[in-house]
Amino acid sequence: MRQTEIPLRRNFDGLNRQQLLIYARELGEHRQRERGLEHTISQREQQMRELAAASIAAQEEERQYIAFEVHDRIAQTLAAAFQQLQTLESMTQTDPKTRQVAVRASSLVREAIRESRNIMNDLHPPVLDEFGIAPLIEEELRSFQEQTHCQVRFDVDYPKRPPSDVEMALYRIFHEALINIRRHAPGARKVTVSLAYTGQAVSLQVQDDGPGFDVEEALQAKRVGGLMSMRRRADILGGQFEIISSLSQGTRVSVLVPVNGNNRKGGQGR
Repeated sequence: MRQTEIPLRRNFDGLNRQQLLIYARELGEHRQRERGLEHTISQREQQMRELAAASIAAQEEERQYIAFEVHDRIAQTLAAAFQQLQTLESMTQTDPKTRQVAVRASSLVREAIRESRNIMNDLHPPVLDEFGIAPLIEEELRSFQEQTHCQVRFDVDYPKRPPSDVEMALYRIFHEALINIRRHAPGARKVTVSLAYTGQAVSLQVQDDGPGFDVEEALQAKRVGGLMSMRRRADILGGQFEIISSLSQGTRVSVLVPVNGNNRKGGQGR
């Protein structure tokens, strides 16, 4: 008896190919949607970086404006008042009580002038615009050493200045790191700062031998306002930010910021 082969396998194979084509088409459409979503996310991230960069630039402009206003409206008036009090002191040589009041008033005005200059420097240090970040770091480290009696070291290899937004970001990061040492590492006996410009990128490192802290614990406890600000400034410029610390081992803040336009994510040049 002759047996006839029933083409079940052919029909089954045909059905499998059809399913595979459907799956392949669906997979292709899914991948296309995924690429579109990735592109959209990338655009949104770039827009967020640009908005953050514009926000920081606006903040710096406002800081500079306020610093000028403090100088023109307050510091100048205080300086004039101080001169008048100096004159009053010389006119009251024969009146000890009046002279004592004038001397005390002069001392208070002198302190107000000093504080107004500190405010102007915190808002927008004029040294940064005119001479760059290296002399400004050196000046602040010298003041820090005088006030804390902490040993400081500044290693610098900075043959030329990068764009102004890079210098401003690096200065803000350095300044925040130094503030953190004052607040959280008063027992630090040595602070080392290094600044280097290779032509392609600028690196800044601030290290202290203070008590240190648990970075992960600080992140979880959200005690990281200053740290997040430093990280954001580096990220806006396409840079890398890192903080390494542990209990009894001190803290090291490191940042690397590119200066060539291809790697920059935001900001403006000089």
